[in-house]
Amino acid sequence: MAVSRRLDFSVGNSFFRNPWVAAPASTTARDGLGPLFNTNGCQNCHIKDGRGHAPEDGQLNRVSMLVRISIPPTSPDQKLLPHQGVIPHPVYGDQLQDFTLPGGVSEGRVRVIYEYRDVKFQDGETVELRQPVISIEKLGYGPLSSDDYGNIMMSARIAPPMIGLGLLEAISEKDLLTNEDVDDKNNDGISGRANRVWDVEQEKTAIGRFGWKAGQPTLKQQNAAAFNGDMGLTSSLFMDEICTASQKRCHEQMAGEHPEVSDNILDKVTFYSQNLAVPVRVNAK
Repeated sequence: MAVSRRLDFSVGNSFFRNPWVAAPASTTARDGLGPLFNTNGCQNCHIKDGRGHAPEDGQLNRVSMLVRISIPPTSPDQKLLPHQGVIPHPVYGDQLQDFTLPGGVSEGRVRVIYEYRDVKFQDGETVELRQPVISIEKLGYGPLSSDDYGNIMMSARIAPPMIGLGLLEAISEKDLLTNEDVDDKNNDGISGRANRVWDVEQEKTAIGRFGWKAGQPTLKQQNAAAFNGDMGLTSSLFMDEICTASQKRCHEQMAGEHPEVSDNILDKVTFYSQNLAVPVRVNAK
């Protein structure tokens, strides 16, 4: 890597590693956090650029796990799905933010408990598995459930590792679709289907690649979405704050310039995440 690009990599690493703060602040390049957020820095969840960890049984402090929420789509909602992927909760949005700036009202706290059960394999070996049961406590803006929109859908997400993402982005859509086998025509028991998502910059549907459910088409959009949803930071890709119309206190606490993450910072963080190499295997033969 050229020396100039190494500098870009280091700058991206700095913004990935160091915390953001509330606006206004003397650190103008890193202010604008919140009002609602899950964490104040990327590294808090992607620990040392690696995978996050599940919370302990009954623990409320679960920094490297977040919970996505949505409601079942109705017929009028169908036209929104190609752009949004899900129908957000009308009060809490599509992700529960469990932290807020001082004086604010957080959306709630996530508690995870585990149910344990034994599973026996065909060879007779028995292992104990645990199944997470998620509950939302201390809701700040009213109940999650309502007769108006039916059952709430929740999905817990542990922060994935950052290494090798640039290699995935380099694979062409043609090659990805070559391995799509919706009807299991090769009879291997796997019916793979590429996820089609909305590319904000290109304003068209593209193949999803990033996130546990391949919900983002590019690393730049993945990073911008994480800045927005996880830290409450706007960028040129996502200019709107995450406060919903019902969250009055959140709107009252909005501060900072827009966008809060400049294109230069977003590009540097994207370059960093594109070039985190896969570690050399130890004792590889």
